Amino acid sequence: MTMNAIALWLGYGVMLVGGGLLVAAMLLVISLILSAKVNLIGKYLRFHWDLKTLRQTMRQLEAEGKVSKSTGVKP
Repeated sequence: MTMNAIALWLGYGVMLVGGGLLVAAMLLVISLILSAKVNLIGKYLRFHWDLKTLRQTMRQLEAEGKVSKSTGVKP
């Protein structure tokens, strides 16, 4: 093997490893961004569900006469 062939194989190896690391880094960044977005959507959905449940509970308590609509305490 000549020096040029060895240099060529080393160059290809370095480019292959560098490309693999670059692809892995991009996939990691994309997965972190998507994870953050899904987490934000999950927080919004949990907040919305909690608010909906609270409103239903308050309506039920108002219907039973246990709380007042204006003050939120027992009349």
